Order: sequence, then structure tokens, then C-alpha cells
Amino acid sequence: MSEPLTPSPENASLTARVARGAAWIFGAGIAARLLGALNTIIVARLLAPEDIGIVATATVAMQLLQGISDIGVSQAVVKFRDADRDDLDTLFSLSVMRGLFIGALLFAAAPLAAEFYGDPRLFWAFSAVALFPVLTGFLNPRFYEFERDLKFSREFIVTILNRIAGVAISLTIAIIFRTYWAIIGGMLASALVQLSLSYLLRPHAPRFTLRSLRKVFGFSGWLAGVSFMAALNNKLDVPILTRLAGTGGAGVYFLGLQLSEMVAGQIAAPLTRAIYPGLSELQEEPERMRAGFLKGVEALGAFAMPAAFGLAFTAPDLTLVVLGEKWRGAVPAIEFLAPVIGLQSLFYATQAYAVALGLTRLVFFRELIFFILRMPVFLWAALAHGLNGAILAAAGMGLFHVFLNLALYARASGAPFWEPVAAARRPIGAVGAMAIWFLLIRPHLGFVDGLAPFLRLLADIVAGVLVYAGALFTLWRHQGAPDGIERRILSAGSTAVRKFSKN
Repeated sequence: MSEPLTPSPENASLTARVARGAAWIFGAGIAARLLGALNTIIVARLLAPEDIGIVATATVAMQLLQGISDIGVSQAVVKFRDADRDDLDTLFSLSVMRGLFIGALLFAAAPLAAEFYGDPRLFWAFSAVALFPVLTGFLNPRFYEFERDLKFSREFIVTILNRIAGVAISLTIAIIFRTYWAIIGGMLASALVQLSLSYLLRPHAPRFTLRSLRKVFGFSGWLAGVSFMAALNNKLDVPILTRLAGTGGAGVYFLGLQLSEMVAGQIAAPLTRAIYPGLSELQEEPERMRAGFLKGVEALGAFAMPAAFGLAFTAPDLTLVVLGEKWRGAVPAIEFLAPVIGLQSLFYATQAYAVALGLTRLVFFRELIFFILRMPVFLWAALAHGLNGAILAAAGMGLFHVFLNLALYARASGAPFWEPVAAARRPIGAVGAMAIWFLLIRPHLGFVDGLAPFLRLLADIVAGVLVYAGALFTLWRHQGAPDGIERRILSAGSTAVRKFSKN
């Protein structure tokens, strides 16, 4: 292992910019997630699992088509730091053609879906969802220059406004009509606002051209393959379960998965989004790049992983309080999938690390291997054991994906595969302490079980946070208080206290 790098002014500046970028995305994400959570809670209480299943089937079909044809417009803009007008207009042209093609496919598939699943509502759901990729296909590629330059304040504005529009339309339709159109209407309203703001905040008049096609596909070709395989890995579950377990079973699985991803993903996504442009700037400095990636792993481990495990430990009361008794079937999905997603969140930035190095081929083969092994297992489990079998298969193969990410890191960096695990050793140990609390100690506290569900949930959340934080800082002190995420947390906390005291 190399010696610790001496921080340079450039490194400090880049770290600060990445941190500011993550703060903007995180702030937008928290606000958007709160709005989304409010929307999900109200809509889920007003609609039946079958309604959620109808929309989930159509939406996942759209996301699958988007995924298998993704050319990575935002990543390309970030990667090509000297992108000219021809490059941007080529990306725009490809994006528009892709959006129109996906929309046409979904519209053509609408009657087939209704017949295949035996539900005429799927015709209308597929037809309406077809508009979403058409709208997003016209997004302004120049807007992603903000991400390239680590200026995420504009994204904050877009994220908040399009989410407000989507939630407002969705709740209005849900409250008045109590129909699955609430979810579709909110989705289309959000896309329309996002499209409009991408041009208002970064004026640009794109042209249709393919002059830079060779350059774009030199980078995006393998990335499109990655998106293709990732879409197959992530989006086939719901259509399969709609056929095998009905729209109700698919709705339960979909919502359980969404909730499992909600907390960890919301924390991990902004950090990863901010890390990628920073890593891209360090393409010519592999040691600094590797050190930056490992710091990102440590941060992901400190925040995203415990949030996911905490969600799993409190799943029964959380589901009852937030969604209601009719969604109790989603509890097993959360209990098994959330911890796996928590472990996976440690390595969310691994793909960004490999892509920043231009190693998209390695990422493609990671997804290909995962699909070849995962899909037969998932199909067998769903056919043989129904919904519960599908949940266990998804969780087990999710653990396998963790090992694939470690192998990808080793190939990309030339360093030992266990380095990312070592970087997050203290958060992993603190999560272990939290697991001991909930699995071995908490069941013996009968007086807590006698509380109302909301109070019991609140008590468990507070206890989980205190146990995790106490264990994390105890381990940090025991190791001599090294320079790590704990020191940054204390520094941010003291800064906040000083500012608050001045006011």
C-alpha cells in the first residue's frame, strides 16, 4: 500500500468543491425525498397494491427500455471536459432519437401488455408512460456542464421545482379521483418542468447532427452496454412478478424495494454524483484518484449503510405507521433487501471510479456476469417459492454483486480488493454494534413493545442512532482518532454550533 499522500492546495480545493457539490445534491435530495415520501405515503394509503402494481409494471418497462439504450449523456459531458458544439449536439440528437424510439415501442406494446397480463388498465398505463422518455429525450445537454464543473446549485433548483410539480399533480389526482393516474400524472408533470428548466437555466439552441458520432461512441459504446445489462439486472423483477404473483404481489415487491433503496440511495446518490466529476479531474493522477475514492467509500459507509440497516431493523413498525396495515406484506422485502442495499451502498462509487478511468469495458463485464448468474436464480426462486422466494433470491444475489464490485475495484486500481472494506471498517463495526442491539438486546425490552407503534418506532430510531454513533466514535478513539469521516463530522458540527451561537 502506498504512503499517505500529503494534501496539496489543489487536492484541498477539489475536496472542498466535491464536498460543496455533495451538499447541494444532498440538500436537493433530502427536500425531494421528503416531498416524495409524503407523496408515496398519501398515494399508497389512497390506492390499492394492485394500482401500484399497474403503474410499476408500465414504469419499469419504460425504465428497462431507457436503461438498455442509455448512452450516458451526462457522463459523456463530464468526461469530455473540452466538449464542443458538435459533441453536445450529437449527444442531443442521439438522446432525442432514443426518446422517440422508446416512446413508440411503449405505445406499440400497450395492447400486448394488456393482453399478456389480462388487465386492460395496462393499455392506458403503457400509452401514457410512453410520453415520459419523449419529454426527457429533449433535455438540454449543456445543462450537464454544471455537473462537470461541480456547480450543483442549478441542479438543486431543478430537482426541487420538478419534484414540487410532480407531487402537486400526483396528490391532486389521488385525493380527488383515487386512481393510478395520480402517479403517471405526477411523473409527466415532473418531466415537463425538468425539460423547461434545463433550457431556462442554461440557454442553448441544439441542432440535429451526428458529426461527433465516432467520438461519442468511443466513450459511450461500452457505457451503453453497461446500461443495457444494468437495466436487465434491475428492471426485470417487477414484470416477472406481475406475471407470476399478479399486480398485487408485484406492487408489494416494488414498494418494498423502493423503500429499501430510499434511505441509503438518497444518501449515497449525491455523494456518488459529486465524487464522479472530482475523480474525472484526477484521471492523470491515479494515486490521488484512488485516495479520493477510498475517502468516498468511508463517507458512504458512515451514512448510507447504517441508514439502510436501521430501516430493516424497524421495518414492521415503519410499514404500519407510514403505509398502513394493507402494506404489511412489504415488510419481508424491506427486512431482507435493505441490509443488502446498505452493503452495496459502500461501493456505489466503484462504477464512477472505473468510468472516470475509461474502463467501461470492465463495468460491462461485471454487469454481464451478474445477469448470467442472477436471472436464472431469481426465476427459479419466483417460480418455486413465489414472492418470498423472489425476495430471498434478490437479496442473495445482491450480496454477490458486492463481491463483483470488489473485484472491479481491484482490476481498476491494481490495489488489493479488500481496500474499500478496510476504508469503511469503523462504520462496518458500528453497524455490527447496532445489529447486536436490535437482534440480541432489544427483544428483551418488553416495556418498549407495549408502546403505541409510532412511539415504539421513534424509540427504536433514537436508540439505533445513539448506539451507532457511540460505537463509531468509540472505535475511532480506540484507533487513535485518525484523520477520517469522524473528524469531519465533528468539525462540521462545531462549525454549525458556532454559527448558531452567533445568531
